[in-house]
Amino acid sequence: MRNKEQWLNEIMAAIPQETQTEVQLSAGIIARIDSILKEKNMTQRDLARLMGRSDAVISRWTTGFPNLTLRSIAELSCALGEPLIKVVE
Repeated sequence: MRNKEQWLNEIMAAIPQETQTEVQLSAGIIARIDSILKEKNMTQRDLARLMGRSDAVISRWTTGFPNLTLRSIAELSCALGEPLIKVVE
């Protein structure tokens, strides 16, 4: 009988590497947004108002695994006054 760890490892091995990377990138961006909001003592609602977006849009962007575009990442970075991602040369 398989244990949970073996089962999880089998599931993870079946997921394409690009999908795993996409999830990791999304999780990192979400964590960065959350960290900046905490540093600035802001709420998601504050961010929504600052960006002229609905609370629902910001909630989708900051929970789960959103499919953020470069434009939305740029908008969030500008609104927060902090970079969300850095490109390595």
